[in-house]
Amino acid sequence: MRVALISLFNYENYAMRSLFSYLRGSGVPASFVGFKRMRRKVTKTLKNEFMEMNDFHTEVSDEDIAALAAELDRLRPSLIGIGVQSSHFKTAQRITAALKRKSSTPIIWGGAHPTVDPEGCIPHTDLLCVGEGYDSILELARRIGAGVPYRDIPNIWVNESGAIVRNESRSLIEDLDRLPYASYDGEDKSYIDDGRLEPHRNIDYFGYGFTDDPGKTVHQTMTSLGCLMNCSFCINALAHGTYRRRSVQHVISELVGAKRKNPGLRMVFFWDNIFQVNRRWCLEFADAYKSEVGLPFFAYSHPSCMDEETLVALRKAGWCVTVMGIQSGSYAVRKDLYNRKEMNVHVIAAARKLDALRKIKRPYSVFKIYYDFVKNNVLETRENLQEGLELILQVPKNFIFQAFNLSFFPNYTLTRRYLAEGVISEGDVEGNIETSANDWITTYDSKKEYSGILRTHEYYYLLCSLAQFKIFPNRWIRLIERRGVFTQRLGALHRLCRMVRFVDLYFSPSNYVWLFAILKVVSLRMKLKHRILVRLK
Repeated sequence: MRVALISLFNYENYAMRSLFSYLRGSGVPASFVGFKRMRRKVTKTLKNEFMEMNDFHTEVSDEDIAALAAELDRLRPSLIGIGVQSSHFKTAQRITAALKRKSSTPIIWGGAHPTVDPEGCIPHTDLLCVGEGYDSILELARRIGAGVPYRDIPNIWVNESGAIVRNESRSLIEDLDRLPYASYDGEDKSYIDDGRLEPHRNIDYFGYGFTDDPGKTVHQTMTSLGCLMNCSFCINALAHGTYRRRSVQHVISELVGAKRKNPGLRMVFFWDNIFQVNRRWCLEFADAYKSEVGLPFFAYSHPSCMDEETLVALRKAGWCVTVMGIQSGSYAVRKDLYNRKEMNVHVIAAARKLDALRKIKRPYSVFKIYYDFVKNNVLETRENLQEGLELILQVPKNFIFQAFNLSFFPNYTLTRRYLAEGVISEGDVEGNIETSANDWITTYDSKKEYSGILRTHEYYYLLCSLAQFKIFPNRWIRLIERRGVFTQRLGALHRLCRMVRFVDLYFSPSNYVWLFAILKVVSLRMKLKHRILVRLK
């Protein structure tokens, strides 16, 4: 009995690597297959940072699928699992159909898309895992191995030649310390790209190292599952109230082990939706992390989780990069459309608290702050955008402004509302369109004909971009907006933004501190040996 777990365009895939460990720890042999890796291309954004990159998917070729089928023939699994995100739905269909033509091995889909849209997924596969998969996949694997019927396992849907068995939900695992650490050793790991196995090209998402020990320079993990918030554009709104967190000791033990296995480890990324949850937990974590791990780390923040003692403790422990989602500078849009409760005064206060952390120089001198906004929401009016500009002008400068296109995922709260009001159609929902969520970041396109509300959006997001830079006074931005200087000349405004970005970024000595820190993450010798100066196509 062996389970083959296929991860699409995500070599790190924390959830699948965690499941891999859970199966192995329970006596079920498992193999991890990374199928295709994300690439990056240089993109002329207006972000206040040196690396202007955008992710993209390469085409899945017949040679890629043939290489995958050959690897599965070698592994001879009794169960094949495919992790499916909404943007990979059509790819998963194609791969599944190809594998079914070659083998009768049952295929199960799991992950975000099957959980939010099980009815749309089950016709295309034999089995479906809806929700948390640890115990359900383990029970399924054991039954298949023993030759026992498996049509009644909680969380598992079964497609019996078109007759669908929809089993009940299973209780969540409350004690996350039960789960083993996600596996990053090289055992039973395969990587396929460019139509062949590439065992020595398991480059991590950032392009600074590798996914597996001992070549990792960045360790990626999570201390919690779920989220306390209930944002309408997020998958966590569909399972609100399921927040759980590992113990501090369990997290620290994982990180100490990662340092021991990877001599070149330079940074830790925590992918928790919000890290600063539970003041007592964070303070205990900060003390232990500072003394036992001591590496710079990334963590998401939220305007509602801004306890000053917690922020300072985490900063002193090594917190050096954060992303805070603002989404819209309009309180009405955040409250009525996105189900975000924080008022503008709270957002500004949070931004000032984050900026104040820059005064804490140890153990890592740089503290980078990213603010995320949602772009091209057709229900966001000119008045909303004006309010948003005023908010961003009150945020301390030297941040990084990121605007992401609004995407609609199946059965999300926001998606259901926009469909009901006729703002979008089913063809606009992720999984039904050829473009995918990896195209979130957009830049000004001189060849594009901007008109109507989208022209207004582009105008205000260009103005918001100017607010990042120290050398461009906010009073000038207000003057430009008040007099409508560039309302009919977006190209000229974009050129102004690019010029200001160049001067501010390249002539500010403090920016090079961060650049040199990034360049030192991987030695030049390793970069040249493995051709990973930058993770490009």
